[in-house]
Amino acid sequence: MKYIDILRFTMLTLILTSCGRTDNNPVFYGKTIMVDYPKQINVLTDGRIVELEGEYTGLMNAYDGILMFTSYKHSDGLAYLYDVETGKRIRAILRMGQGPDEVIDFMFNDNFEKDSNGLYLRVSAINNKFLIRINMQGEFVEKTYTARFKTTNEYGIGQFFMLNDSSLIAYMQGYTIFEDGAECVAPSYRIFNYKTGEIIRDYKFYSDYTAGSSESAVLLIFPEYYLSMLSKIKPDKSKLAMAMSHLKRLNILDIESDKVKSIETQDSPPLNFISLGKPVHRYYEDLFCDDDYIFVVESTTTERTEANAWYWYETLTRPSGRILVYDWDGNFVCILQVKEDVSENFAFDPVRRILYTKTDDETVRAYGLNFLYK
Repeated sequence: MKYIDILRFTMLTLILTSCGRTDNNPVFYGKTIMVDYPKQINVLTDGRIVELEGEYTGLMNAYDGILMFTSYKHSDGLAYLYDVETGKRIRAILRMGQGPDEVIDFMFNDNFEKDSNGLYLRVSAINNKFLIRINMQGEFVEKTYTARFKTTNEYGIGQFFMLNDSSLIAYMQGYTIFEDGAECVAPSYRIFNYKTGEIIRDYKFYSDYTAGSSESAVLLIFPEYYLSMLSKIKPDKSKLAMAMSHLKRLNILDIESDKVKSIETQDSPPLNFISLGKPVHRYYEDLFCDDDYIFVVESTTTERTEANAWYWYETLTRPSGRILVYDWDGNFVCILQVKEDVSENFAFDPVRRILYTKTDDETVRAYGLNFLYK
């Protein structure tokens, strides 16, 4: 399960009535760039259907000719691999259970790695509280307990990316402290020594802010949801892209210089946009990247039904098929528009530069994006 999906299932949580006050709103520590939508829209109409054997469902991820799906609907594993060229199912990995080579649940960050021994995957086993490195045969190559990474709240580390063999950068979820004056602690990122758990560097992008007392609270959402960031790391590990779904912002962190910039369009909501009693809109649905570009998938509003009525605080959305393309300096490159309806998420193979989509009837299509690199 991806980190953003965990956040989306935070139901009926709290935000404070005074969070909307001008003097108590979070402050962005960085440079903000305003951009206009480009005129060029590339409509993708030539997607070839990818024939895959057997049943498949769930979220997709791709890397160098391999498609991976994650799902709880199969008894032999929580993730399963396909060869795109042949359409054959390779194997299932991440068996569900509490044994030494099993997991109860996991977060996957598109964190594929490749070395002389082959392809590997990094996942966080949530309930088991460890990070694992697994090869494509399903073998646990390495296991690191998350308890070594010291944090200041009960959430521990979230979405993470390896920077090298000895360090990782991890998402630190925000939270609210109810004391004399309630404090909203903004989400942040932190670099840890992978072997010892020691904190190497802290990145605080948004200020914490006071929000009155717990008695003034009303049901809506926590600030960790309002300020949450879906992230991907540049393959060369020099920068981190962070899409803020509810603020329509793309933040780019230069890990070496510690500088962060926020890219906004004219219709992005301000930091103090919260008005109590109004739904929170979700602008961005997915994010992927390679060494050249950042791809941000926009949302489209979907129908509210009795089954999903608990999403009363948020506009219900799904991927729109409209993808905003930026370079790593924050320049707007173009817009891609997938003609067919899509469901759940996209997958992008950064090696072969192929975009994969899936429709509600689980038809998988592949679109070549080499034209962007000419």
